[in-house]
Amino acid sequence: MATPQLNHALFNQALILIREGDMRRARALGFRDDELQSLSRLRASEIESLIHEFPGVARFELDHDTFKAALRRVDRDQDRDGLVDHCIRHGASVHMLSTFFGLTPNDCSARRTLLGVPSRQGRLPMPEEKVEHEAYHRWQTISDDPAGPGAVEDIRGMLVLAEEVALPLAVIWTLIKQWTQPEQARQQSLPAEDEGVVREGVA
Repeated sequence: MATPQLNHALFNQALILIREGDMRRARALGFRDDELQSLSRLRASEIESLIHEFPGVARFELDHDTFKAALRRVDRDQDRDGLVDHCIRHGASVHMLSTFFGLTPNDCSARRTLLGVPSRQGRLPMPEEKVEHEAYHRWQTISDDPAGPGAVEDIRGMLVLAEEVALPLAVIWTLIKQWTQPEQARQQSLPAEDEGVVREGVA
């Protein structure tokens, strides 16, 4: 595709880069050094004439493979953002969001503010034995490997369980770690969150 608008954008960008002395990026637009020298000597009226009288000077082509790869990346980012938001709405802790998604405490705070989800204040109690028993049995049907080492990384499965038994995701994660790692000390409650610090062991 060749249009005067494309020529105008291309030449203007090239002239800006020439004035800034960034010849590497100017060459990356497709110009040779002698062409850049010629372009830099043209008056504004001559450039306008070149743009409109010779629209075929520059052509635009879409790199379909690169475009598809870019779209796939956008889709992945959207899926990840949606999963993060879902976790926050279902009570994921700062430590959990850091572990699974690499979010900083400030990231978590900002994301919660945007979603209208208040930060947890005070200690979070673990469920009574009857509720934990129900959650344990539901986990056996939800997870493909409920007792395996990968269970504590099954964030989507944990979300399903959190929704079904109405427990915060931070509690679900702690329970699954206790179920799959018997040597881990059982907790009666989860410590209060400090939005400024992520401490190992804080769920």
